[in-house]
Amino acid sequence: LPFVLSQQRYDAMKKYRERVQRGIDVISDLRELIDRDDYASIPDGSDPVYSIRPMGLLANSFLASENTGTTNELLLARWYINEISLDVSDIKSAPSKADALKSHEFAVKALNSYLGMLNRSITSKVGDPFKLL
Repeated sequence: LPFVLSQQRYDAMKKYRERVQRGIDVISDLRELIDRDDYASIPDGSDPVYSIRPMGLLANSFLASENTGTTNELLLARWYINEISLDVSDIKSAPSKADALKSHEFAVKALNSYLGMLNRSITSKVGDPFKLL
């Protein structure tokens, strides 16, 4: 992972952690909607309720600095974030419950991969790591 100052990561956690955690919780709760066959009523992946933008801003603060600029790690984190958004949209448009469950599984895997990348940069000075789904 690229070197990013602890203060930069601390400030980003303070600013974005709550919103990112809300997005994580919403994605986790989608499973209940799918189980109730109510997945067509969920917002698509571009809805702000999923905190996709704060996820990207947190990744930028964790995986890029003035010295490193855009890194391969940051591009990978952005890819995971994009996959989350696309998978949520796939849940909404799924033709069957089985397809919705499969898309939710993919969204959770992408989310856990994203969180795993960030958790490696979260030290005790920065805060507590995110819990994986």
